Amino acid sequence: MSQRNNLERALGGPAPVVPDQGSPAAAQQGAGEMFSFVTPTEFVDLPSKGQFYSSEHPLHDEEVVEIRHMTAKEEDILTSESLLRRGVAVDRMLQSLLVNKEVKIGDLLIGDKNALIVAARITGFGPHYDTMVGCPACGETVSNPFDLSELDLVDHADLPSNTTLNEDGTFTLQLESVDFAVQMRLLTGADEKRWSKKKTKKKKLKLPDSTITDQLKLIVVGVEDSRDPAVISNFVDAVPTRASREIRAAYESVMPNIDLHQEFTCPECHHEGRIAVPLTANFFWPDT
Repeated sequence: MSQRNNLERALGGPAPVVPDQGSPAAAQQGAGEMFSFVTPTEFVDLPSKGQFYSSEHPLHDEEVVEIRHMTAKEEDILTSESLLRRGVAVDRMLQSLLVNKEVKIGDLLIGDKNALIVAARITGFGPHYDTMVGCPACGETVSNPFDLSELDLVDHADLPSNTTLNEDGTFTLQLESVDFAVQMRLLTGADEKRWSKKKTKKKKLKLPDSTITDQLKLIVVGVEDSRDPAVISNFVDAVPTRASREIRAAYESVMPNIDLHQEFTCPECHHEGRIAVPLTANFFWPDT
């Protein structure tokens, strides 16, 4: 991520006409200019590099997206009780930060959205994130500092040999376990929410869990030459386990994201390893 120098943009163009300093208008203008802040912006690198968006999408082939730094306005959004109850506070905050309003948060690929979440947090509260984590070795819950500025992008620039990127942002996978080619797409933030709501609803109604087939029906958009939803549904319900695992493995190998893992040393048992940065409640609501 690189901070944009807004000074040239703010000062570009013809010099303003300066009124008589003794006039009331001049006094009013001076008072206003005292609080005329130019909010800095940031160019955030997209893990997808715009590869998996259709040509109609505003981020098609775009490697970066521009966001403003967080202000008190975004803090209001993050602390809105009604938005928090509806689970949309973070999305509303991110949408507010986007410079290009044609870009919609719900249409962003999950990995790109994750990159924006981390970038927004850094602009608002800095890169240092202290939170509680569970040690995978001894199970103790301990405090651990993370440096969000050190997180790396996983762009998967080289696709697996049995996959081909299509013009519409989907990719075709030639299955090795069965003689079928399937067209697949990467999920967006909106897809993830729909999937999560479906899982929650089934659990509440005590219906059988169908997490894997529900995921596959979101990912797979074509089988051979057919894009008929009924054909896709029948294929997913009947697909052998080996092919199902092959599809999900290919999805993971293609999906661009931000690597949320960092080095960790447990102060209790001295276990060393890599641990994921937990995106807990205090990620955007730090105690200090």
